[in-house]
Amino acid sequence: MPVEVIDSLERLAAVRPEWEAVYDADPEGHYFLSWTWLSKWLARFPDQWSILAVRPEAGAPYVAFLPLRTRIMSSRGGEPVNVINMAGNYGADYSGILCKAGYEEQAIPALAGHVRTLHWANLRLENFRASERRLQLFMQAFPQEIFPRVELNVTNKDGVNNGICPFVTLPTDWDAYLETQVSSNTRQKIRRFLRQVENSAEFRITHSQPDTIEQDIEILLRFWGEMWGERKGKRLANIVRSNRTMLRHAFATGTLFLPILWQGDRPLCALAFFVDVRKRAFLFLIGSRDESFRGPPAPGLVLHAYSIRYAIAQGITTYDFLRGNEPYKYSFGSQEMHLSNVALTTRDGRNFGARLRGEELQGAFERSTALHRAGQFDEAEEGYRQILATNPASPGALYGMGQLMAHRRDHHAAAKFFRTLVSVKPGTYKAWLRLGRALLAQGRTAEAAEAFCGALRQAPDLVDACYLLCQTLIRLQLFREARAALDRVLVLAPDHAQAAALREVLKARAMQAPAEQARRAAAYAGLTAQVARVLVAPAPDREPTHVFAASAHVHESVSATL
Repeated sequence: MPVEVIDSLERLAAVRPEWEAVYDADPEGHYFLSWTWLSKWLARFPDQWSILAVRPEAGAPYVAFLPLRTRIMSSRGGEPVNVINMAGNYGADYSGILCKAGYEEQAIPALAGHVRTLHWANLRLENFRASERRLQLFMQAFPQEIFPRVELNVTNKDGVNNGICPFVTLPTDWDAYLETQVSSNTRQKIRRFLRQVENSAEFRITHSQPDTIEQDIEILLRFWGEMWGERKGKRLANIVRSNRTMLRHAFATGTLFLPILWQGDRPLCALAFFVDVRKRAFLFLIGSRDESFRGPPAPGLVLHAYSIRYAIAQGITTYDFLRGNEPYKYSFGSQEMHLSNVALTTRDGRNFGARLRGEELQGAFERSTALHRAGQFDEAEEGYRQILATNPASPGALYGMGQLMAHRRDHHAAAKFFRTLVSVKPGTYKAWLRLGRALLAQGRTAEAAEAFCGALRQAPDLVDACYLLCQTLIRLQLFREARAALDRVLVLAPDHAQAAALREVLKARAMQAPAEQARRAAAYAGLTAQVARVLVAPAPDREPTHVFAASAHVHESVSATL
């Protein structure tokens, strides 16, 4: 089966009808693979995701989708490697494959085979919800002798196993649920507490409406932060922000149920559910309560019982507690579903072919420049070299490698990278300037002078290039041209600190014989012509450009430079 790649929100929007047809026809489909949820989640990561899509043949409708997200991480050796996650991870409780019933045997191996061809060092099947049959169809493309497997630990420090998902299969009748699926003690409590709430003017239960949704979300998240803030520490703000965004999106798409139990005007407890009408499921996302209220009634028990009764009335057949085997979930008659949590790795821990894909280059470049600025030069070099292995003409990686080589005083290598760069982007004046410095450090004086002329062609007001050109021309004993370059320095920067020293050097050598002047001019005719052209440009009205005011090895922003 041919595999295609969907990698833009526009293309994802265009395939919505086909996506939802597959979703409706997939008995293992779930809310976190729905177009409604996934399209909103992926909009947060515009450059990091892709969806593999399978057709049975060219032109036929899609029959399967596998959403992926690629991140650039560091290996143990410090080099950048690709880690492929399921696209919904860190937002969704479940991940997995969406596949139309009857096509698993062909579509899932096709998806797995395509994943195997991608450049990655780590493939994380995290919170992967799939039947044993589907899991085997996918995993057979990754034999353990080639792709070692690591089981991921998903049990938290409280002993809660987040690879276990309790859920309740709901009957069509509330009384039947109470009689057959909960203990007699729980049944008595539910009936007593619901009567206490519903027969009293003191208590009430509300559902979020357009005019209350923002207030209700803040009540829920405030209670949750008070309950879990100390445990979550620095992660709290990000968790709250992410949940707020998801709750707002769900309400906007009509897939949120958010009941709140009140005592008068005092909120006591709030629960939030995703509602999947297509799969007839309630998914319990988050709950919180005012811990200062001691009851009775028991707010959490009341609100879950109320929500189950409401779900049954709406024709819902699954009440899903999502990840985590907390004991209270089993009091409502839950069964268990188990998720797969496994990471596949390459044997050497490196990307296949030690190469990056084209769409991964920008992330790798940003990471490498950050390492460069942080002084982690070996790690930055590995990243730049991986980029150049995929795109030998990458301006940013060429510039970064040139800088690193210059910093290490490997001026021959630095010149090689900068020369390639100016052939790729001849308008980059900083590359010309650095090429000149690398050539000058090797004693290739005439070539250095030509490079400084190249910088001045792109930036006629570049003081550093004029100054270095003057120095270089003095070494070549082209004193007349050197004086012209010095004059240009003084026009651009009258108070230039080092200009006086060059003036004294030129005075000491001003007695060069005319014959020698002529001989030198003839020997460097091409260079002197270039010098004459770049030094006749009018002085700019703006402040002149300085590049190397602080250090010859300062790492400038490559994105700004190029």
